[in-house]
Amino acid sequence: MRSVRRYVIPLISLLAVPFVYNSCQGGLLGGKGYKAAGAALAQCKAGMENGVPRKMEFNDAVPPGAFANKKVMLREDQDNSGTQSKASGPVLVAAGKSLGIILNNSCLQESSGQFDSTVITKAALASGGVIPGLDRQAYEWTLDRDYTDSEIEVMAAAEVCVEGISWNREYKIQAVFNDAAMASQTHLTAIRAKESYDSFYNAGGGMALTGSLANATVVAVVDTGVDWNHPDLKNNMWAHTNGVGIDITTVNTANVDYNPMDVSGIGHGTHVSGVIGAVSNNGIGIVGTMPYRARIMAIKLFKREANGELSTTSQFFYNAVKFAYMNGASVINLSLGAVGAGASTDSLAMAAVTEAVQHGSFVTVVIGNADGGGNGQVVDGTTFSSIPGQYATMDGVIGVGSFDALTGNKSYFSHYSTTFVEMGGPGAEQGATGIYSTLPTSLNSYGRLAGTSQAAPVVSAAAAMTYGIIKEAYGTPPTPAEVERLLKASAIKSQALAPYFKDGNRIDLVTLVQKINNEYPNTRSTSTASIINPCF
Repeated sequence: MRSVRRYVIPLISLLAVPFVYNSCQGGLLGGKGYKAAGAALAQCKAGMENGVPRKMEFNDAVPPGAFANKKVMLREDQDNSGTQSKASGPVLVAAGKSLGIILNNSCLQESSGQFDSTVITKAALASGGVIPGLDRQAYEWTLDRDYTDSEIEVMAAAEVCVEGISWNREYKIQAVFNDAAMASQTHLTAIRAKESYDSFYNAGGGMALTGSLANATVVAVVDTGVDWNHPDLKNNMWAHTNGVGIDITTVNTANVDYNPMDVSGIGHGTHVSGVIGAVSNNGIGIVGTMPYRARIMAIKLFKREANGELSTTSQFFYNAVKFAYMNGASVINLSLGAVGAGASTDSLAMAAVTEAVQHGSFVTVVIGNADGGGNGQVVDGTTFSSIPGQYATMDGVIGVGSFDALTGNKSYFSHYSTTFVEMGGPGAEQGATGIYSTLPTSLNSYGRLAGTSQAAPVVSAAAAMTYGIIKEAYGTPPTPAEVERLLKASAIKSQALAPYFKDGNRIDLVTLVQKINNEYPNTRSTSTASIINPCF
């Protein structure tokens, strides 16, 4: 049985909720002019916390995440592939090495034609086209000669459109493939999904079964793409004028793909999408963990290399996540990552996740799996690392490990941490027998995959239902931090999982909806709460 494959991230435009925003982002691919270079664009979004609306402010002119105080993060970023110096002397970046560069797209437009004399900006722009509608974007800079970090810092300081530079590391998906034998969806039984649906969906305060797509919850699947024509998925795909999502890896080509078909040989992204939101009550196939009111935004982060392996980089990761939240994703599922021995950080990935939460998107990350059918090991961030899994310590980001849907024990392949794994989700049964979900029609439409990649979308769906039920009752969605609080406070505290996951937490939908109804009583009422916008 195979294990480790890693995980990655997407880009999206903000939901247009009139009472929530003081200033509005444009829709997909623009609709709004860029802000002037360097000008502050402060925004405010209202989010529910503890039953009352709370102001969420963010400023798109502030440098992203880890780059707030320094443009170049080479010495500081640790990469377990050993690409940076551990010594006190200069960090030497060899010719041919790829770095990830965050450029301010607004600055690029206002300063058009002024980059012939630059090195970093000119090289980055040559590596790929600008994604319209994004205020900033990650590009690739392949070095033409050896540079020290000091040289790069001097160059970056002189180039006004450069906002961040770090290593352009590689990520992999996190799943294990097993046979596609027909079986029941035991993961839904493990989280008591069916017992919870009468409370999540009802006329007395729960979510509506049908209605305007504007009230549906958008979940971005940043992954290998999605078979968006699948009969059990197509009616639940998020859509815009150009397609159902984007293939981030095609941005630097003449033909950007806005209908990203699954490129994975095991159908990874399609499988994850089905676990979250396969169409329910349609007489075929399976039921998504969120059976109604879910919309899947397909963001393809991986490309297939000549050797058949799937890969992606920090550059694509940043752009994918940004596309997701800029286009209105309430939840971003990242069933991918980089796992390995030693300490590890990635400022581009950290910036992407930080910005997503600041803009109101809840993020689900995985801790990863052991390679080659081995046993998982503890992730401490020093001797063994998982990125972006270690960013679970941020408010509004939840780290997920896998437990066995039948026994309730930690899946043998799942890495673990009582710091970074804040929730267990069913990612397999009977060892590494996979969770049953959708596969591309070219792979017989349904089958099994096992891994933390499968546990994460169960938690993402629970987060989406939390978001949806509160938003429909109150007119204002919960903040990402509030979603995380409700998920963790309602989790079953499992003694079997306590040595591996924080507080032994495992997702349970019955206790989750009970927690929501206790703290948000209007979700059990036919009346809608009167909300005063705190942003004005």
